Amino acid sequence: MANLADHLFRQARERGGAPALIFEDRVFSYAEMADRVRRIAGGLATAGIGVGTRVGLLMQSRPDFIFHQQALFALGAIVSPLNVFYKRSELTHAIGSCDLEFLIVGRGFLENLPSTGAPGTGSLKRVLIAGPAHEAETDQLASTERLMDRAYPIAGPVSLPENTVGLMLNTSATTGKAKGVMLSIANIRANYDSTPGWLGIVESSVILCALPLYNTFGLNQCINALMVTGATMVLMERFDAGRCLDAIETHRCTFFPAVPTMLQKLFDHPDASHRDMSSISRIMTGAAPVPAALLERIYAAMGEDTLVMTGYGLTEATAIVSLEHIQLDANGKVLRPKSIGRALPGIEMKIVADSGREAAAGEVGEICVRGPNVMQGYYKMPEETAVAIVDGWLRTGDLGIVDEEGHAYIVDRKKEVIIRGGQNIYPADIEEVIYHHPGVSEVAVVGAPDERLGEVPVAFVALKPSADVSGDALIERCREELAHYKVPTAVYFLPELPKGPTGKILRRGLRAP
Repeated sequence: MANLADHLFRQARERGGAPALIFEDRVFSYAEMADRVRRIAGGLATAGIGVGTRVGLLMQSRPDFIFHQQALFALGAIVSPLNVFYKRSELTHAIGSCDLEFLIVGRGFLENLPSTGAPGTGSLKRVLIAGPAHEAETDQLASTERLMDRAYPIAGPVSLPENTVGLMLNTSATTGKAKGVMLSIANIRANYDSTPGWLGIVESSVILCALPLYNTFGLNQCINALMVTGATMVLMERFDAGRCLDAIETHRCTFFPAVPTMLQKLFDHPDASHRDMSSISRIMTGAAPVPAALLERIYAAMGEDTLVMTGYGLTEATAIVSLEHIQLDANGKVLRPKSIGRALPGIEMKIVADSGREAAAGEVGEICVRGPNVMQGYYKMPEETAVAIVDGWLRTGDLGIVDEEGHAYIVDRKKEVIIRGGQNIYPADIEEVIYHHPGVSEVAVVGAPDERLGEVPVAFVALKPSADVSGDALIERCREELAHYKVPTAVYFLPELPKGPTGKILRRGLRAP
């Protein structure tokens, strides 16, 4: 029996006065955090949230996100963090794919919400606003602060079987495509609880968190690493290179998890060369391809006493699967560029050839993962789950190789996911919006290389006869319907898109000029 909020309450008992969270000019101790969580949980319980209730969390990376997440965990609810960039249609799909019963949102998201009872939101009972009372409160719209003030705090977390689902993460938000990834307490504990040890995070560590808290990178390397170790975390609402430099100097941060684009911007900042970053002993990066030149630049600036690590993971495997400790040769060049390292303890990883046999060293095949971290399945999608997990092995959809020493490398993605600066983009999201334009006959979206972001989406379009549509018009349409990171950077027009024998569009034949 366990609860995902156990770590917070353990830290509050053992070292309640220690600083846990620093946000702007406010410092929260572990005891203060636990007290706040008890009170919020008491209020949420009066709203009808309890064991198994499916709750979406739509909030910026602020302390209230952590307080409400931990309160929901304490009650045994299933937490579904939502991407803060989602537009209304994307939120609607996310609500429907996970049958969310409650939404807890930051005040700034109210105008973007679908109304209760809107098509696709039949499961949604109530929206709760994180924070003080709101003038427009109704039975369906209430503030968690008001609920908290009218309720008794809970005594502590409820004990649950370890196979209980604790997190449900969305892989996409398009009609027919959205999947709710069900992660049990055991899945999460198997990965999250071991991560600090793998990364070298300890009680004396100071974590600088500029990652979004709605995805597994921020959830694991920031919130959970904090709770497991009793470290201190400096939280930023959004990444800003200058403010990160300030935080590193002021708080003597020791661990910095970041996607490659953040690191690029940090070291591009005009003040970077004369700011004191000597306290940083470990940097963790991943979620997108990491250029060798960037890794070499980090070591040149920080010195080899700083350990830089790259990781590979995916939502369906809870978070991190493998880890590479970046090393340089005598000439300052990265050894094993593009390596994703070896599988972490307790996790198995193999490369499977098209024939189904395990691939030999250097032979390309699909990366498959097995271990206690692998998801229970996709919510209400047994057929998709059966395709994804075969004999206990998760088929990642990524193509890779392994060398003679057991280091794995990603060669390509079998799935068409585009990773833009650490954000996953599903081409179908964009294609659906463009295809609905009356002048469009065919559309395919692919990733184009980008020095700063890794890759960006570009669209290839074939128009209907006599249609007069500009690329700018299609981009503007996407900008109105989609989160900003999904908007294609360019549209290319072709008389007809290339197709295979079955009529399927051949994406591999589409390359940006």
